[in-house]
Amino acid sequence: MIIINKEFLGKFDGKNIEKYILKNDEFEVHIINLGATITKILTKDKNGEFKNVVLGYEFFEKYIENASYAGSIIGPTSGRIEDGKYTIEGIDLVLGINNGTNANHGGIEGLNMQVFSTKVVEFNEYKGIEMTYFWDHLKGNHHGNMEFNIRYFINEESELKVELFASSDRTSYINLTNHSYFNLSGDLNINGDEQILKINADRYCPVKNNMIPSGEKKEVKNSCFDFLNGRKIKEAIAQGDEQFDITRAIDHAFVINKSDSKYAGSLYSEYSGINMDIYTTQNVLVVYTGNYLDDVITFDGINKNIRFLGVALEAQNYQNGINIEEFDSKLTTPKNPYYEEIIYKFSLGGN
Repeated sequence: MIIINKEFLGKFDGKNIEKYILKNDEFEVHIINLGATITKILTKDKNGEFKNVVLGYEFFEKYIENASYAGSIIGPTSGRIEDGKYTIEGIDLVLGINNGTNANHGGIEGLNMQVFSTKVVEFNEYKGIEMTYFWDHLKGNHHGNMEFNIRYFINEESELKVELFASSDRTSYINLTNHSYFNLSGDLNINGDEQILKINADRYCPVKNNMIPSGEKKEVKNSCFDFLNGRKIKEAIAQGDEQFDITRAIDHAFVINKSDSKYAGSLYSEYSGINMDIYTTQNVLVVYTGNYLDDVITFDGINKNIRFLGVALEAQNYQNGINIEEFDSKLTTPKNPYYEEIIYKFSLGGN
């Protein structure tokens, strides 16, 4: 049976911050309404012990203006927008610059910094919560009065389903994802680059010197970006690429091979035996191997952060897609609302 518990944590910007715990006998997900943020995912390892498989913090204050974006919903625009600039319906917009010369993850004040209202929802075998935030037209220079509805569901099969809805009264550029960092070992003495990653992608998107995708979709074959058959993340990083002179390690979008199953990839820890499959309707899986995690607020469970401690697997649309013709990113309109979904399925075994 699925149970949902609620806890009051404190206040931010005059609003209540609450934690919601979705759980059954085998699986547990903790979410706070600040940034609709996943703070813990607990699942059983090969010894039957519960392990937390995401990086996070016990105190919500550590999520405020945190450069890691750990566990948060990212938007209205995921990824970097070149020089923070884009144009909609002839209107030139400039988002807040917060990453070099670019606007990253929605600009200075994205969805990760907003307090969502929450209600319990059920759908077929899933039960969970819906988190809602209303975004005013031109707040942060985003175009449109937008309503964001983020649904987190679990079922009895150890699946976490994330549904991403948005609507707008104007033409809007929306690109949402969740930014959880996964370390399936459940032991932060074991680095995240020890995990075996498989990605259902024949192509990836190289970036320019300013970290913006060039518009090219390059074959992964015979490169460190080839995860088609599964490999340890640290082996791919050790193989290296000239792109790493820009990104330090992997911080790239992989073009998902579309199929009826919506399978995007898998992550596996030999230490815990925990496997996670990802299914999504999104176009790309942005893989960020935690290249700068040694510079952020220290995560719970360790004394200091280590580079590659966890890997973010961000199912989304193309970064900076509104400015890159080759990516053909769709816009949200009053007649065409935004909808995407991501499913994380946990099990024991290997990939």
